Amino acid sequence: MPELPEIETVRRVVGPQVIRSTIVSVSCNREKLIGHPTVPEYIESVKGRTIVSADRRGKGLIFNLDDGSRLIIRFGMTGQLIVVPEGYPEEKHTHLVFDLADGRHMWYIDQRMFGKTWFIPAGEEDVYSGLQKLGLEPFDEKLDWRYLKGSLGNHSISIKEALLDQSVVAGIGNIWSDEILYRAKICPEVPCNKISDRRWKLIAEQIPEVMEFGIEKNAITPEEYLRGKGREYYDIDYLEAYGHEGETCTRCGKVFVRSVLGGRSSYWCPGCQKRR
Repeated sequence: MPELPEIETVRRVVGPQVIRSTIVSVSCNREKLIGHPTVPEYIESVKGRTIVSADRRGKGLIFNLDDGSRLIIRFGMTGQLIVVPEGYPEEKHTHLVFDLADGRHMWYIDQRMFGKTWFIPAGEEDVYSGLQKLGLEPFDEKLDWRYLKGSLGNHSISIKEALLDQSVVAGIGNIWSDEILYRAKICPEVPCNKISDRRWKLIAEQIPEVMEFGIEKNAITPEEYLRGKGREYYDIDYLEAYGHEGETCTRCGKVFVRSVLGGRSSYWCPGCQKRR
């Protein structure tokens, strides 16, 4: 599932390609993809609008339109967004097409169809997409160890599960939570109420550092992004923990293991991330 670094990559690559572009028509072949309003209302509302900027909130991509309205996309498990020239061969699982005034098209592709999009009129509160319920961004100055401990320190759930709580910190998912805990040398199975202040500080330090690392590693040119159809800029080779079950830790020589916490796989090193 795309997490904050991946959505930020989409914003940085797709955003500059479509800013100042006018949407002349929209087509959608999967009604469930439109979260608000109805499909006909969505199509009619977006048509004729010009994209003026692109933002990100957690794992959500936001296109700000010229009349103050917003177009929000959440990518689910397999969502992809690409801008293609006129005549480009259509990709399988292309469910939403924005035709731009210069002949290009912006495609939303989603094999498993867990993604969703919303149109929010100017002046209307967004009570549909869930973005309004998100916690602090990883780069927010307010996100320190006191905030994390105050939000999570009384809970008995594992720290791995807690880091996935989007109402506390927005944008961290299964992959990057493993990376954060590996760098902080904290076992993902440890309950939040057993974590010391020193370790809360380590987690708070690693959250923005790891997110920035992921963004930097995902950097890609628009040409490379299009060749990979918006999905091949992500490379597991630079991940230090996630997916390395059975491999040797370069820090301590122990072998990575895999646990299932809250229904999610978690990869960690029993040598560096000791159960305490």
